[in-house]
Amino acid sequence: MLEGFELYNMTTGVASISISENGVGFSKAAVMKMNKCEYTKVFIDRENKRFAIQAAEQNSDGSVQFFNKQKSGSVRWNNKELLKTLAQIMNCDFKKKVYKVDGDYYPDEKAMVFDLKKAELQTK
Repeated sequence: MLEGFELYNMTTGVASISISENGVGFSKAAVMKMNKCEYTKVFIDRENKRFAIQAAEQNSDGSVQFFNKQKSGSVRWNNKELLKTLAQIMNCDFKKKVYKVDGDYYPDEKAMVFDLKKAELQTK
Protein backbone atom coordinates (compact mmCIF):
# COMPACT_ATOMS: atom_id res chain seq x y z
CA MET A 1 0.00 0.00 0.00
CA LEU A 2 2.85 2.46 0.76
CA GLU A 3 4.91 1.53 -2.28
CA GLY A 4 6.63 4.61 -3.68
CA PHE A 5 6.44 6.43 -0.36
CA GLU A 6 9.37 7.35 1.84
CA LEU A 7 9.36 8.06 5.54
CA TYR A 8 9.09 11.80 6.14
CA ASN A 9 10.87 13.20 9.21
CA MET A 10 8.54 15.67 10.93
CA THR A 11 10.81 18.27 12.49
CA THR A 12 9.90 21.55 14.08
CA GLY A 13 11.79 24.63 13.08
CA VAL A 14 14.07 25.31 10.19
CA ALA A 15 17.30 23.46 9.47
CA SER A 16 19.91 26.10 10.21
CA ILE A 17 23.23 26.92 11.80
CA SER A 18 24.10 29.66 14.27
CA ILE A 19 27.62 31.04 14.08
CA SER A 20 29.13 32.97 16.97
CA GLU A 21 32.42 33.32 18.81
CA ASN A 22 31.39 30.17 20.72
CA GLY A 23 31.23 28.00 17.61
CA VAL A 24 28.91 26.68 14.94
CA GLY A 25 25.66 25.31 16.36
CA PHE A 26 23.32 23.15 14.32
CA SER A 27 19.58 23.42 14.94
CA LYS A 28 17.65 20.35 16.03
CA ALA A 29 15.94 20.38 12.63
CA ALA A 30 19.35 20.27 10.87
CA VAL A 31 20.45 17.33 13.03
CA MET A 32 17.19 15.52 12.24
CA LYS A 33 17.44 16.23 8.50
CA MET A 34 20.94 14.72 8.60
CA ASN A 35 19.33 11.65 10.23
CA LYS A 36 21.47 12.08 13.34
CA CYS A 37 24.49 10.82 11.42
CA GLU A 38 27.49 10.32 13.66
CA TYR A 39 30.09 11.65 11.20
CA THR A 40 30.15 14.24 8.44
CA LYS A 41 32.56 15.73 5.98
CA VAL A 42 32.86 19.52 5.88
CA PHE A 43 33.03 21.43 2.61
CA ILE A 44 33.76 25.11 1.98
CA ASP A 45 32.99 26.92 -1.29
CA ARG A 46 34.89 30.19 -0.90
CA GLU A 47 33.97 31.58 -4.30
CA ASN A 48 30.21 31.19 -3.78
CA LYS A 49 30.39 31.68 0.00
CA ARG A 50 28.82 28.36 0.94
CA PHE A 51 29.36 25.87 3.76
CA ALA A 52 28.21 22.25 3.50
CA ILE A 53 28.22 19.03 5.45
CA GLN A 54 27.71 15.53 4.13
CA ALA A 55 27.08 12.31 6.05
CA ALA A 56 30.21 10.16 6.16
CA GLU A 57 31.60 6.97 7.59
CA GLN A 58 33.85 7.27 10.64
CA ASN A 59 36.99 6.12 8.81
CA SER A 60 36.51 8.07 5.57
CA ASP A 61 39.02 10.80 4.72
CA GLY A 62 38.10 14.13 6.25
CA SER A 63 35.25 12.86 8.41
CA VAL A 64 34.58 14.57 11.75
CA GLN A 65 32.21 13.65 14.54
CA PHE A 66 28.79 15.21 14.16
CA PHE A 67 26.07 13.66 16.33
CA ASN A 68 26.99 11.96 19.58
CA LYS A 69 24.23 9.53 20.53
CA GLN A 70 25.41 9.60 24.15
CA LYS A 71 24.71 13.35 24.48
CA SER A 72 21.73 15.59 23.81
CA GLY A 73 20.20 16.22 20.40
CA SER A 74 22.23 19.32 19.71
CA VAL A 75 25.49 19.66 17.81
CA ARG A 76 28.05 22.44 18.33
CA TRP A 77 31.51 22.67 16.83
CA ASN A 78 33.97 24.92 18.67
CA ASN A 79 36.70 24.67 16.07
CA LYS A 80 38.55 28.02 16.02
CA GLU A 81 40.05 27.41 12.56
CA LEU A 82 36.57 26.79 11.13
CA LEU A 83 35.31 30.00 12.76
CA LYS A 84 38.27 31.94 11.36
CA THR A 85 37.58 30.58 7.87
CA LEU A 86 33.86 31.38 8.05
CA ALA A 87 34.63 34.91 9.34
CA GLN A 88 36.95 35.49 6.37
CA ILE A 89 34.40 34.18 3.87
CA MET A 90 31.56 36.20 5.42
CA ASN A 91 33.78 39.24 6.01
CA CYS A 92 32.54 39.62 9.57
CA ASP A 93 33.58 39.38 13.20
CA PHE A 94 31.70 36.95 15.45
CA LYS A 95 32.64 38.72 18.70
CA LYS A 96 29.38 39.53 20.47
CA LYS A 97 27.45 38.73 17.29
CA VAL A 98 25.44 35.69 16.23
CA TYR A 99 24.58 34.90 12.63
CA LYS A 100 21.90 32.44 11.54
CA VAL A 101 21.99 30.68 8.18
CA ASP A 102 19.21 28.43 6.91
CA GLY A 103 20.23 25.24 5.16
CA ASP A 104 18.95 23.20 2.24
CA TYR A 105 19.00 19.42 2.57
CA TYR A 106 19.76 17.20 -0.42
CA PRO A 107 18.66 13.66 0.48
CA ASP A 108 20.27 12.01 -2.57
CA GLU A 109 23.63 13.40 -1.46
CA LYS A 110 22.92 13.11 2.29
CA ALA A 111 24.18 16.68 2.45
CA MET A 112 23.12 20.07 3.75
CA VAL A 113 24.26 23.33 2.16
CA PHE A 114 24.28 26.71 3.88
CA ASP A 115 24.49 29.85 1.74
CA LEU A 116 26.60 32.20 3.86
CA LYS A 117 25.56 35.18 1.71
CA LYS A 118 22.11 34.81 3.29
CA ALA A 119 23.35 34.95 6.90
CA GLU A 120 21.13 37.03 9.17
CA LEU A 121 22.44 38.90 12.19
CA GLN A 122 20.60 37.74 15.33
CA THR A 123 20.21 39.57 18.60
CA LYS A 124 21.77 37.83 21.61
